[in-house]
Amino acid sequence: MDIVGTFAILKLAVGPSSSHTLGPFLAARDFRRRLEAARPAAGAHVRVHLFGSLALTGRGHLTDLAVTAGLAGCELDIEPPADLRAIAQEIRQHGRILAGGAAVGFRPEEDVIFDVQRRDVPHPNTLRFELLDTDSRVLAESEYRSIGGGRIAGGGSEGASPQAPVTAHPSLSRVIDDCLEQGIGLAAYVRERERTFGGLDTAAVDTRLARLWAAMTGAIDAGLQAEGVLPGRLKLPRRAAEMFTSFQRNIRHWRVLPQEVTLAAVYAIAVAEQNAAGGRVVTAPTCGSAGVVPAVLRMLQERFRLADEAIYDALLVAALVGGVVAANASIAGAEVGCQGEVGTASAMAAAAACHLLGGTVLQVESAAEMALEHHLGLTCDPVQGLVQIPCIERNAVGAVTALNAANLALLSSGAHRISFDQVVATMKQVGQDMSAKYKETALGGLAAADVAAPRRPGADA
Repeated sequence: MDIVGTFAILKLAVGPSSSHTLGPFLAARDFRRRLEAARPAAGAHVRVHLFGSLALTGRGHLTDLAVTAGLAGCELDIEPPADLRAIAQEIRQHGRILAGGAAVGFRPEEDVIFDVQRRDVPHPNTLRFELLDTDSRVLAESEYRSIGGGRIAGGGSEGASPQAPVTAHPSLSRVIDDCLEQGIGLAAYVRERERTFGGLDTAAVDTRLARLWAAMTGAIDAGLQAEGVLPGRLKLPRRAAEMFTSFQRNIRHWRVLPQEVTLAAVYAIAVAEQNAAGGRVVTAPTCGSAGVVPAVLRMLQERFRLADEAIYDALLVAALVGGVVAANASIAGAEVGCQGEVGTASAMAAAAACHLLGGTVLQVESAAEMALEHHLGLTCDPVQGLVQIPCIERNAVGAVTALNAANLALLSSGAHRISFDQVVATMKQVGQDMSAKYKETALGGLAAADVAAPRRPGADA
């Protein structure tokens, strides 16, 4: 399999999940195109079946709202992005969508079926769309798989999500060999491959990256200002704004960790809270892990006064690392657990940071390898099916791990005994061996814990 391209790894999205929100939205958009071409007769209606992880955690991940918005023909990559809740409410009121000039019946509360019983599905994130006549006979159907990071497969999904490869070489080791042979860095390598495989020159690549970086920094800023409670049954208070204020007031008193590390952690929480609230984020490589890369890069840009152009190159390096994982293992929590999400994001951020700080291609690989290696076995166990506990804090931990890995790599020659590709292969095997309870089903791990009322300051230990 080819390494997945830059703009399939980094893309505009809304939270809370790329595999459970963005992917199903894109699948619904693709099925809508079939409806428009078919021009269904009066009385036809649509039904959607969600299976596996989508059925088990789809409500907390807004999957039903996402497919509703997709079937309604909405856009998520516009500013401001579509409001999934408002769109779903409108469709509920009318009980139909308009496609190809025809009114097609669709009542989300009845026609989105969370099938938690079926197990014989080709992928844990499988969904099927059906067009039915007045007698409920199937006129057309399409089955899709949401394979992570907002990418979909199946149905008529070719072209539904950007998947142009960066290179025909599926391993980072091969890419590094090419870089060493040509005497170029990883960012230059990716730019050349985007030109060759994607038809994008330097200006076109930078234009896309500028929009993505603006969205990333915008998510940090919005998260640092927002207060209140996150959506969902947990009623989890936002903390990023309070933490940032505390950081600024006590900045002279930090002694345990450098200020930069603490700041990156707060930035990561800010983005993760925006994602949990259904706000605008950039998959990096997923929505659930969207805080790690922007947090690290924003901190480094501020600390070293780096130009945006330097950040663009770092994003290319990050996307290359994420693309290797997506091609050779998975970035879907439902397939491999959170090692594929926050673990991959941490590796991407570590590689990007190491590159920004002048690391060689071997040091960059070493940084990515260390970051991913020490997330092996990480479960995906969202409490009550919401991308909040433990997901938000995991973004902060992933950012700190990335900075530590980049630092250690820069202190060494870059020589290492275990390659990044070997760690990716191990991650895939660990994911296959991992019980389904720990892969975005909310059936085990922390998701099975009894969530008590929060402990208040001053309470007895």
